[in-house]
Amino acid sequence: MSQAPCSAQKKMSSIRIKKPSIQQEATSIWRTINDIEFLEKQGYSIKLPNHPSIQSLISKSKNNKFGNDDFGAIYTLLETTFYTKKDYRNGFNNVREQQLSIHNYIEQLYDFTQHCKWDFKKFDAFTILFTFYGTGGSYDADQGIITLFTNQNGEFKNYDNPVNTIIHEIVHMGIEESIVQKYNLPHGIKERIVDTIVYLLFKKDLPEYRKQEMGDPNLDAFILSKKDIRNLDTQIEMYMAQYGEK
Repeated sequence: MSQAPCSAQKKMSSIRIKKPSIQQEATSIWRTINDIEFLEKQGYSIKLPNHPSIQSLISKSKNNKFGNDDFGAIYTLLETTFYTKKDYRNGFNNVREQQLSIHNYIEQLYDFTQHCKWDFKKFDAFTILFTFYGTGGSYDADQGIITLFTNQNGEFKNYDNPVNTIIHEIVHMGIEESIVQKYNLPHGIKERIVDTIVYLLFKKDLPEYRKQEMGDPNLDAFILSKKDIRNLDTQIEMYMAQYGEK
């Protein structure tokens, strides 16, 4: 028997908060350098170690010469120069203080999406993994991992309250398979959909949340209300029929 779309999950998702290992931080840097041209084109603010070897690797990436063989140099640079696990303490503590709020927002999100006509992907557990590098946040939609930028002072990119970014990434994971992949949506449209969902569902709870200037503004007319979110697949089909991929 097939599972009903947006079926309810009564058990509250658990949240694991983790300081990164050297391997994980090296991976964050490697991925950022590997995607550097794409990230710059999208207008993201990017943080990388301030070191001549990193600048050299960025040049290699932009000349299509960067690859897996460069991972070792990044790992060694972190191990010898930049990485200290205790430096993540403030960011860890700041997110831990928000853990109950995050649980509550996830529960609200799941309660709402169980009434959708499309399948919002749910996880029994999320991992929030810190990084000093890259953009403000990213997600792994297969494993439920949110990689969250912080710094030694426990500050975050874009918002004082990290919950804004965490909920943004959770919505990304929820729509990745049934909306983004199904309709082969470009990056800007994906971001605009996520921003609109978060804004419409949490504008009272997360008043700091801001929509990014990404994607086609024509999309906005198709997602104006919570009802439109519940019928998001139909709304995206209507948008694409009129405007195609922008």
